[in-house]
Amino acid sequence: MLIISKEDIEKAVDSSELVSAIERAYIIQDKASTNIPDRMHIDSDENTLLLMPGFIDSVFGTKLVSLFPENAKENKPVLYGVMVLNDAQTGEPLAIINGSKLTAMRTAAVGATAVKYLSPFMAQTLGIIGAGVQAYHQALIVSAQRPFRKLIICDKNLSKAEVIKEELESKLENISIEVTNDSNQLVMDSDVIVTATSSNKPVFDVDIEKLNNKTFVGIGSYKPDMQEFPLSLYNAVDKVYVDTLHAKKECGDIKIPLKKGLIEDSNIIPFSSVLTSGELLNEAPFSIFKSVGMSLFDLTVAELIYNNAKEKGLGTEVNI
Repeated sequence: MLIISKEDIEKAVDSSELVSAIERAYIIQDKASTNIPDRMHIDSDENTLLLMPGFIDSVFGTKLVSLFPENAKENKPVLYGVMVLNDAQTGEPLAIINGSKLTAMRTAAVGATAVKYLSPFMAQTLGIIGAGVQAYHQALIVSAQRPFRKLIICDKNLSKAEVIKEELESKLENISIEVTNDSNQLVMDSDVIVTATSSNKPVFDVDIEKLNNKTFVGIGSYKPDMQEFPLSLYNAVDKVYVDTLHAKKECGDIKIPLKKGLIEDSNIIPFSSVLTSGELLNEAPFSIFKSVGMSLFDLTVAELIYNNAKEKGLGTEVNI
């Protein structure tokens, strides 16, 4: 069995391969050629354990993720995780993969895939609200999808945004990077807006009528009481794209506007249908995508990481 560290993952895959793995997951999802139960939540006060098992034809696996929001105060990661990957034909354990890095990179690839299919082709400015681990990965992987010339990172704690800026400057050499604590101005100035927080209330509040040619990608909220988007945003669109229809009961950014009658079930569109329909959406005046994640993404990305690691001689072989 192969132990694959976060450093191994970084060496094993690139942005384009990750997006292709997410596209593959959506196609598998649309064909219903998989066995993916709903994600299991186990809550203890503010802390959460997520269990995400699933089968596809070639592999199966389970990701275990812990989310401890107060860790940030101790300068520790909010998310820890591990992914166990197995051969679907024999059940043999193939790999144990760093789940934190896997989660960060596959979530960024989910955001990047939404940007690839929904955002204007000539989008110039990428704005990210939130300056945690996910902001770093979203910036790296999403920025490869469009000819972005500017990246704006917003956080209430400017020093956190400055740290992310410094980490990214050597990796995004052709993109100017700015930091701010004004999320409303970021929304006004950006073509693509990614929200990457665990907020329980909207992270911006602007006059929606003044917005045009904006693409919103929400990847932070994952509980029914969490909400990153203002309710007024839903008045501007007749379709809200989601990575899984489980979002209707799992995350506040879908559940709350549904409950308030701002959107109907018919307005919630599985993103997989975008890939299979061939519909051109890049010139739509306004787009919203909401991700809550699903184990199918973990499986296709984990399989990619495992295969590439084997090919490149990465990871550590162990007997258990």
